[in-house]
Amino acid sequence: MTRRIALRALACAVALTACATAKPAPEPSDTPAPVAASAPPAAPPAPAVGALPAPEPGAKSAVRQINAKAKRLYQDGVAAVHGGDCQRGSQQFEDALREDPRFGWAAYNLGLCQERLGLPGKAKDAYRRALSAQPELAEASENLTRLQLRLGQAAEATAELQSRLSVPDAPPALHTQLAEVYEAEGRYDAAAAEAKLSLHADERSVPAMLVLAQIYFDQKRLELSRMVADNAKQIDPQNARVFNLLGALDLAEKNRNLALEDFRRAVELRPGFPEAQNNYGALLVAAQDYPAAIAHLQLAVRDDPASVDAHLNLGNAYRGNKQYDLAKGEYEKVLQLDGKQPDAYFNLGVLFLDGEPTGVSPTERFSQAIAYFERFRSVGGQDPRAEQYVKDAQKAIGQEKRRLELEAKNKLRKQADDQKKIDDQKKAEEKRAEEQRKADEKKAADDKRADDLRKAEELRRAKQATSGSRLGGSKGDATPSPTPPVGDKLRGGK
Repeated sequence: MTRRIALRALACAVALTACATAKPAPEPSDTPAPVAASAPPAAPPAPAVGALPAPEPGAKSAVRQINAKAKRLYQDGVAAVHGGDCQRGSQQFEDALREDPRFGWAAYNLGLCQERLGLPGKAKDAYRRALSAQPELAEASENLTRLQLRLGQAAEATAELQSRLSVPDAPPALHTQLAEVYEAEGRYDAAAAEAKLSLHADERSVPAMLVLAQIYFDQKRLELSRMVADNAKQIDPQNARVFNLLGALDLAEKNRNLALEDFRRAVELRPGFPEAQNNYGALLVAAQDYPAAIAHLQLAVRDDPASVDAHLNLGNAYRGNKQYDLAKGEYEKVLQLDGKQPDAYFNLGVLFLDGEPTGVSPTERFSQAIAYFERFRSVGGQDPRAEQYVKDAQKAIGQEKRRLELEAKNKLRKQADDQKKIDDQKKAEEKRAEEQRKADEKKAADDKRADDLRKAEELRRAKQATSGSRLGGSKGDATPSPTPPVGDKLRGGK
């Protein structure tokens, strides 16, 4: 069967707001669908715990001295996370907070760990604890806002940001965060107004510039979006979010090679940036560099385990790499996150149509493919290929049934032939055995006859020898018989 790679994939292209309502962008070619050319934006969390942004306790942002034991527990937590043990790191941060409830950075990093562990509710609570302890901790507000956007809780995010902005001398960065929320909701005028408030306070605010660039991107004013993004790049050439936005613009302008380079630069600058890892991985899938794609997409799902996009693209990468069971697992994770996600059903259909998951017979596999395509359509999925794929699966079932029937007939024929060979061999062996038996009997009879003749001859000779001894004795003892007198009585005397 022709190998299909016409998979549907989701990928968010711009790291500014949430990707809760991304629409699929399937491609008609035989390559995995990469990042959508006009993909909606996506918000990364703050830098991954592996690159903790928290300053040393006691630095300028920490307005008071940190409890020594809390500081030690905090550092142990950082070391645990660096070692890949976010569970233990979370416990250490919790212990640090018990020692010093006003230790905002401990609560902040606890939130990062909870996000990585796939516990968004607990992550939100941790970020709120951080803000309660240190209201000036802008990073905690930023992560909380973006997490709320990922969870589709824009109204909640708006209410909390407006509350924080109502405080005298509120940080201007909160206007940028509110602008991100408005932009995610499509309220572009309100978003632009908030971004400009941030720029009024700091004309070199790269986050505010990125919000404006995102708005222009959404409105398909690509030249203006690129101009703002390029200005942001000049101000902060090490900003991963700038390169992620540039990658989205590259794709919109159909410059995939440049997009690949910009996304690569984004993940190089910030490995703990799941949206950029997802975007870069999606393009690597499109380029059929499946091992590299898998490596980057695994990082994306590690740092954002609730990302439907990343799991879907990782499934595509596994499928391209012929790791069918792992691909199936990723698509099923998508459905655990969103049971009505049509692209997961579509990709499962393709996987069962052309892939080879273990433990499934071909007929069962094709039947399952049909069921997935039907489920795809039942949840609102639309793709002209689905109907043809169903026909292909039905045809394959018919072919498989005929193959099995022919195989069964051939098996019976072979069994009959094998049995005939066995019977013929048995008959031949029986014939040889009979011939051997007769030959043995004949030989035995001939041997007996020869033995009887020999014995008869010996008996005859024995008898002859006995008879000869009575008549003449032995030749060595014989004496001549006396000669009778000649002429005495016949002639008389003279």
